Amino acid sequence: MKERILVTGGSGLLGSYLIRWFLQKGYSNITATYHQTRETIPEDIRDGVIWLPLALPDKQACTDVTKGQDWVIHAAGYVSYTPADKYKLLDINQTGTEQMVNACIDQNVSHFIYVGSIGALGRETDHLTLNEKSEWVENAWSTSYGLSKYLGELEVWRAAAEGLKVSVVLPSIILGSGDWDRSSLQMIKRIVSSPGYYPTGQTGFVDVRDVTAFIGLLLEKSIVGERWLLSGSSTPYGEIYKSVARHLGMEKTFKPAPKWLANLMLRSSHLFKGKGIGLEVLKHTYGTFSFDASKSLTVENFSYRSLEESLRDIAAGYRQNQPGLPLSFEFFTPPF
Repeated sequence: MKERILVTGGSGLLGSYLIRWFLQKGYSNITATYHQTRETIPEDIRDGVIWLPLALPDKQACTDVTKGQDWVIHAAGYVSYTPADKYKLLDINQTGTEQMVNACIDQNVSHFIYVGSIGALGRETDHLTLNEKSEWVENAWSTSYGLSKYLGELEVWRAAAEGLKVSVVLPSIILGSGDWDRSSLQMIKRIVSSPGYYPTGQTGFVDVRDVTAFIGLLLEKSIVGERWLLSGSSTPYGEIYKSVARHLGMEKTFKPAPKWLANLMLRSSHLFKGKGIGLEVLKHTYGTFSFDASKSLTVENFSYRSLEESLRDIAAGYRQNQPGLPLSFEFFTPPF
């Protein structure tokens, strides 16, 4: 495979699975980025990949990592729901994306894929079904993280207007196996260690292998110029908690956490560097949202795993090792 590929955020959950997928498919010219230290790179993908540091929004670093690349998947970013991190979010997710797409234009990259977020979809009220056409709305449901991803996406469409071939994917909460202390995987560890309460809201979930396969389809089929919502199911948190516990063989009773209790816990939280998480999380984990990903199913040979299969595999990964081994590729059958 002759394509030269860059995966930013290669040491993260999605980035690491993208690298595994490319290696399995026979691609050999892969560059990936990490942030701060090489120790964050999963051991199974340290070899066979060129690893470069990238601290967004460093303009020169963006130029250096994109030089000579054909395909660029921009999966790097910063996630926080701490109010004090608003400007850091904008700096990394908006300005960082601006620098990346500018570098890709200068380097004549043939296909740029931006990994956005369902947080960039506007919510006018509770109990909504959202899709790719749901426009950003600044209101009580908005988050600083969602705003930063939305503004980053605008930079991508601006670059498209200037001639860069782009695709945008908006995954819901990504489920997988890896470092249980990072990203969405913290939820699995919370299910294991929590006192048995769950938030009463509902949101979208998607298997990391399905997001990976879809991005691969976009690249190999040269599908450009569109926005894609990726979500395998819209499921209440309570069902997720109970299913994970069942697959782990836990004898644990879960019950809904009253909103006042969650509010109290958030206000007193010092889990993130001594700072309160903020009430943005509370609104979303107690909101009821569904996600219509039917557009993604129009892409030939693509389908989603069942949520039950994903949670079964994740539980198996959690039992095998901590931090978790990647989900076995025997379960990973690319739809090509």
